[in-house]
Amino acid sequence: MKRKLFALFCMFFGLIGYSMGRYTWAQQTPADYAQEVTQLLADANRADISDTEAEARRRRARELAAKYAAAVEAQHPSGENRVWLGYLYHLAGNTDKAIETFRQVLEDKSLIEESKQQARLYLIRTLSEAGRVGEAESILAEIPSTAFNADEARAEGHEFLAIAYTKRGELDRAVEHEEQALEAARKSGLIPRIWLTGRSLAQLYVAVGRREEAAKLLNELKTYFDRQARLAGPRPPKAIRTAIGQIETAMAQLEMVGRPAPPLNVVKWIKETPTTLDALRGKVVALEFFAAWCPDCRGLMPHLRDWYARYTPKGLKILAVTRYYGYNGREVGKASPAEEEAFLARFKQLHSLPYGTAIDNGQQSMTTYHVRSIPHVVIIDRSGRVRFVFTWHTNPYLCEYMIKRVLAESAGD
Repeated sequence: MKRKLFALFCMFFGLIGYSMGRYTWAQQTPADYAQEVTQLLADANRADISDTEAEARRRRARELAAKYAAAVEAQHPSGENRVWLGYLYHLAGNTDKAIETFRQVLEDKSLIEESKQQARLYLIRTLSEAGRVGEAESILAEIPSTAFNADEARAEGHEFLAIAYTKRGELDRAVEHEEQALEAARKSGLIPRIWLTGRSLAQLYVAVGRREEAAKLLNELKTYFDRQARLAGPRPPKAIRTAIGQIETAMAQLEMVGRPAPPLNVVKWIKETPTTLDALRGKVVALEFFAAWCPDCRGLMPHLRDWYARYTPKGLKILAVTRYYGYNGREVGKASPAEEEAFLARFKQLHSLPYGTAIDNGQQSMTTYHVRSIPHVVIIDRSGRVRFVFTWHTNPYLCEYMIKRVLAESAGD
C-alpha cells in the first residue's frame, strides 16, 4: 500500500526537477528521502523473508523516516517539499505531525492546486485511518467543485471514510459514503474507479442485507459498460473490457450467496490435514484464494493471522487455496511443482501462518468460485452455505464484520 501511495505522489510531483535549494548539503531532496524509505518498506514485503526480518526492516524504515523528517523540518521547507515532509512523518508513524503538516500545506497560497489536492486527499486518508472521521468529513466537504480532479478526489475521499466506518462497525454510514463515492466516480468518468467503487458498494449492500439492491446495482453497471463498449466500436479499450469482466464476475459471485458451497478440488495439502468442506460442517469457514507472489495477498495476511487468533476458539476455520504458479519466492514460472511446494511450506513458516494451504487442481476451484482478483475470501456458514464473497483487501474490516456475524449464528439460521 505504501508503494501505491508513493506512486500517487510521484504522479503529481515527480522525482526529477526539484530545486535542491536548501537541501544541497545532503545531496538529496525530501522526495529522495521518501523514495528511499518507501523502497525499504517495499523490501520488507518480500515473500521470501521472515516476519522477524520484515519487521526489522519496517522498524529501520520508520527510524530513517523520522531522521529525515527532522532534517527536512530543520530547513523550514515550503511548497512541495512540505508535502513530502508530511509524507515522511507518515512513514515514520508520526500521525499527529503528518496531519499538522498537511493542514499547513492546505494553507500555503503558493502551491498549485494539483499539489494541494493530493495533500488534501492524503490528509483525509490519514484522519480516516486514525479514526478521526469527523475531521476527515470536514476536509472532504471543503473540496472546491473547481478543484483539480474534484470528482475523482471526492470518490477516493468517500472510499477512505467508508473503510473507516466499516472498521468502527457503523455499516450504515459506510454505505452512505460508498454510495457518494460511486456517484462521484460516475461523474469523474474514470472507468476503473467506477467498477471498483461499484463492486465495493455491492459487497456492502450484501453485508447489510440489501442483496436485491446489490443485484440491481451490478446490473446497472453491466448495462452502462456494455453501452460504453458499443459506443467504442468493434474493439473497445482494455479498460472497458476489464470493467465488463469484473462486473460479470461480481454478478456470478453474488449468485453464489445463500447456496451450498461447491466442493474444493485439491491436489496437494501443505501443512494441513486433508479435509473437505462437508467435513467442516458446524464450523464457519473463511476460504481464502491467494498467491504467494501477490503483494496484496501478503497485505491481507496480518488480518488473517488476527482472525485466526481471535475467532478460531469460536468456530472459525481458515483455509488458504492457491495453485501452481512456478513461484520460487522471487520469480514466477521458475520453480517445478516440487520446488514450489517446498517454498509454500517455507512461506508458511516465514510468515508465521497458523493455517494450512491447499493447492488447486489446475484452476478448477478458482473457476468454480469465480476468482478473478486476489486476495479473494469466501465465508461459508456452519450449514455449508456461501454467505459472503469478498474481493481485494482494501476494506478487510468488512470481511471481519461478516465473519463475526456468521459466527454468531447457529447452524440452522
